[in-house]
Amino acid sequence: MKMPFIKKIEVNGFKTFGRKTTLVFDKGFTAITGPNGSGKTNIIDAVLFALGEMSARKLRATSFSNLIFHGGLNSNSRKKAKVVIQFDNSDGRLPIDTTTVTISREIDQEGHSTYRINGRKVSRAYALEILSMAGIAPDGHNVILQGTLTRLAEISSQERRKIIEDVIGIAQYDYEKAEAQKKLESANIAIKTAMGQVGEVQKRIEALERERNDLLRYNFILDEIKRLEAVKLSKTIIDNQKKINELSEKISNLQRRLEELRQRREELRSTRRRIEQDLRRYSLEQSEDKRNQILQIQVKIGKLRSRLGELNSKISSGKSILDDLRKSKVDVEQRIDIVKKEIGELKGKIKQITLERDSLLKEIAEKQSIYDAVSREINEVRSKLEERNREISEAEQLLEKIRTETTKVQSEQAKSQSKIDVYYERLKNLEDKKRALNSSLKRLEEAFRDLQNIQKEQESQLKNLRDILTRRTNRKNLIEMQIKEAGRVAEIAQEAVVEFEARKEVLEKFDTEEYALRYVEELGREGVIEGIHGRLRSLVRFSKRYERAVEAAASGWLNSLVVDDLNVAFTCVEMLRKTRLGRIKIIPLYGLASNKRPSFPKTEGILSWLSDVVKCDEIYLPAVNFVLGDTLLVRDENAALNVSRRGFRSVTLKGDLFEAGGGVESGFYRAPLDFSSFVPSESSLKALNKAVNALRKLLAAREEHVEELEKEIVETQKEITRLSHSLGRLAGEIERVQKSIREARLNLNHAENNIENIQNLLQKEEEMLKQYESRWIGLSEEEARIKQKLAEMKKRISLAELQEKERRRVEIGNVIITLRKKESQVEATLSSLQLRFEMLRKELESLYSRKERIAKQILSTENEIKRASENRVEIQGEIEKLEKERDELSVFLSNMRGDAEKLTSQIDEIDSKLRVVEEEYERTDALLDEARLNLQTLSLQMRRYLDQLNSLGYEKPLAVSSINIEKLDETLKIMRSELNKIGAVNQLASKQYEEQISRYKELSLRMNELEKERMAIIKFIKEIEQKKYNVFMEAFNKVNERLDKYFSKLTGGGNAALKLENPDDPFSGGVDMIVQFVGKPPILVSGASSGERSVAAVAFLFALQEFTPASFYLFDEIDAHLDAFHVERLGELLAEEADKSQFIVVTLKPEMVSKADRIYGVYGRDGISYVVSTTFKEVAAR
Repeated sequence: MKMPFIKKIEVNGFKTFGRKTTLVFDKGFTAITGPNGSGKTNIIDAVLFALGEMSARKLRATSFSNLIFHGGLNSNSRKKAKVVIQFDNSDGRLPIDTTTVTISREIDQEGHSTYRINGRKVSRAYALEILSMAGIAPDGHNVILQGTLTRLAEISSQERRKIIEDVIGIAQYDYEKAEAQKKLESANIAIKTAMGQVGEVQKRIEALERERNDLLRYNFILDEIKRLEAVKLSKTIIDNQKKINELSEKISNLQRRLEELRQRREELRSTRRRIEQDLRRYSLEQSEDKRNQILQIQVKIGKLRSRLGELNSKISSGKSILDDLRKSKVDVEQRIDIVKKEIGELKGKIKQITLERDSLLKEIAEKQSIYDAVSREINEVRSKLEERNREISEAEQLLEKIRTETTKVQSEQAKSQSKIDVYYERLKNLEDKKRALNSSLKRLEEAFRDLQNIQKEQESQLKNLRDILTRRTNRKNLIEMQIKEAGRVAEIAQEAVVEFEARKEVLEKFDTEEYALRYVEELGREGVIEGIHGRLRSLVRFSKRYERAVEAAASGWLNSLVVDDLNVAFTCVEMLRKTRLGRIKIIPLYGLASNKRPSFPKTEGILSWLSDVVKCDEIYLPAVNFVLGDTLLVRDENAALNVSRRGFRSVTLKGDLFEAGGGVESGFYRAPLDFSSFVPSESSLKALNKAVNALRKLLAAREEHVEELEKEIVETQKEITRLSHSLGRLAGEIERVQKSIREARLNLNHAENNIENIQNLLQKEEEMLKQYESRWIGLSEEEARIKQKLAEMKKRISLAELQEKERRRVEIGNVIITLRKKESQVEATLSSLQLRFEMLRKELESLYSRKERIAKQILSTENEIKRASENRVEIQGEIEKLEKERDELSVFLSNMRGDAEKLTSQIDEIDSKLRVVEEEYERTDALLDEARLNLQTLSLQMRRYLDQLNSLGYEKPLAVSSINIEKLDETLKIMRSELNKIGAVNQLASKQYEEQISRYKELSLRMNELEKERMAIIKFIKEIEQKKYNVFMEAFNKVNERLDKYFSKLTGGGNAALKLENPDDPFSGGVDMIVQFVGKPPILVSGASSGERSVAAVAFLFALQEFTPASFYLFDEIDAHLDAFHVERLGELLAEEADKSQFIVVTLKPEMVSKADRIYGVYGRDGISYVVSTTFKEVAAR
């Protein structure tokens, strides 16, 4: 596969190249030679500099500013350094649509670099990216600097292996393995976390189970309290209903009596009305008219007095308003005088400031006219200067252009001859380029497919991340649901408590012994009674095979309580008697009689003494012997019957018991019921209360877990965003590769067209040589003429006059600015005064209008007061006249009273009777109201009681017979006390319990998934290791093969081979090199001489270079440590390989120079490096 090669290098101001120097290259072998210190290696440094090298030390300088030419004996220092490299891009490997691509880098004295591609300014990153498309980089393997070969000859076996790894890109596999190991570590952590979560969930389930039991017990007691409250309330409702019935009957009786009194009262009122009618008929006709007259007069007097009060108030307020108006009028007149005075003063100030402003405007106009005149003069002078400067600039530009063209012509003369030779070779190589373009097109298509695969892989990763995000979101929602549903576990716990209480009641009723045992054991655990060891069953051990025999022979004594001595036993018995709980069996360890075991009978079928099959601590042997020591264990019923007839107690393995003398206890065996496991202990029930706090901590932990999940969700979203951006960039890269494919196809067409154009170019180049020579002579003459003209033009330029006029214009401008500032201040003051004047004028108009309104109001108020005073006098006269008429009518009516007194006495007698009836009526009515009020109160209480009953969950009162309220209250008190002992319960315990069970199942499934993921990662790591091994071994074999080929060429038949120190695991050891020179035995390269090591290093270097081929190579004195024979063989090798690649070699050895196609000689003079060029043919001819 071909790549762009270097066509031309231009160095200007870089290191020792103080002048612009151009080196033209073609494909083949070019040697650069010259004495030490002449600047040969600076050409290699210039190439690295242009390719973007960022290490000044690598360019053999202390800083980038030291790369700029600092001057020689006859030359000044340069401000900038610039290097230009022109690449042949006929094959289109560089993604630029031109056949040649120019890369340049320029650096100033501050160390700032400027990069350009084909003259267009670009960033360093962009330039490096363009070069990387063709595999060109400043740190590539195709650039071998001074000392590299020496270091390569001295490397260790480990370093040699590392070089091979770097060449083939093993680091990518290490990176993938490291990433996979990180995932494996994460998977292991996730598994450990899941296991921890499973343990945590198990603990939570246990805690929530206790809380659920608490909740069940709590709800049961609460329901029972409600039922008893309802019973108590029902009794109150029934009593209340009796009182309501009694009141209803009393209200009916009072209503009947009230009706009787009402009828009597109506009879008396009827009689009184009849007498009153007689009284009215006697006096009504005479007195009615007089009374009406008096009434009318009184009404008129009242109206007149009311009118008189209004007039008095109106006159008083009118006088007050009149005083206020007169004061306001005086204030307005005073304000008018003040405003008039201020307006007069403002007019004077405005006039004075207006004159001052006009004066300033006039002065500004005069100065402005002077300023404009000076400006016109300056513009005229400046126009003349600009015209001369333009002429000088044009002349200088023309001169620079001539100089540039002269340099270009000289360069083109040298290049033209080279091109003629090159074109013949290009005709030969165009077909090769065509094949290379086809190969490049194929590579781009493969890269396109690879990018598509990467895109699919990243899309798959994105999909997986989205699935993870969905799972985490669902998990978060599930946990939140679990937190909300936590109360359900508490309900289940309460149900369990109620169930345990019910079992406890059953235990108390049906197994008093078990209940008594539990009671005594609880006392022992709490330390009330010391010396209690526990039940015999829990202190002994025996095989499952003997279970039935031991249970049958013990006859219930396995549940006996083992204590220290008789004192402890009597204490237990006394406690049971006091509490009346029941009876138990007790075995005192130190109070048992030591019965001697009888001799073992010699009868067939006997297995052993039963006590021998029971295991226990030595301290409990007396108890075991007490219960089972006299019993033999036999094989079957026949053996047991024989033994019992001989006076021994025996038992079969099936549990059939034969007493001494012949008694038998047998039948169907049923395993004994262990009531201790049927009902939990009191301490276990109490422990449920502690679970509430544990639940709260659990909920807090779950909330923290939710927060962690939210953070994980945010991180996943960020990763999704990153992958989305990466996919976007990948899409851009795919588009770029597609564009490169199109460009490669276009370049393929260009290559075909170039074949037709080369012959025309050959003819043109010969004609161009003659034109360049004549053009150079003409340019030299033109340069001299322009220099003379420039000197004359510069003498005629004078800046003194222009500077004087500029100074004068600046002074006038400053004066104008000062005047304008002053004019602005005056204008602002004038505007302020005019605004104040306008405000005062409007205020004066308003004051005149207000004064006029006040005068009108004063006149109107005075007229109203006058009219009101006149009306007041008239009304006072009318009142006096009406009062006199009223007094006359009153005298007339008083004479008629004597005749009506008799009728009045009859009315008084009826009124006395009527009062008695009324008083009784009112008392009865009050009693009726009181009864109704009591009935209403009782009805309200009844409704309240019924509402309370409904709140307790009962719609109707319960049927109750005779109940003892005190006993009921005592029961309620006990139950409330029990409820308080339970304390706060977790209402969500039942729900949380179910959630945790579900969570436990989910975590189990999750652990299975994580384990599968872990195994997949381990498998992936193994595949990477295997792939890494295969790639390394393939590359190792290729390098080994090429090493031997190149070593043989360099040594004239020698052999070289690479050998792995550890073939089974090549990455744990190094790579040795075994060399065999002609006529010598094979040895390790480390044991060879310095020169031999250098030869081996060159062969190794070429083997690596062929593994990562490039179209051009830069070698800086790689033959420094080789002798003449090997230098000549190396030169021949380079000449042979030059058909495939371009070689630019810096060398001091004539054997190397003699093999080159083109030679550049570098020499120094006065601190400046110069270059001369020739071909080997020319050198040979000389």
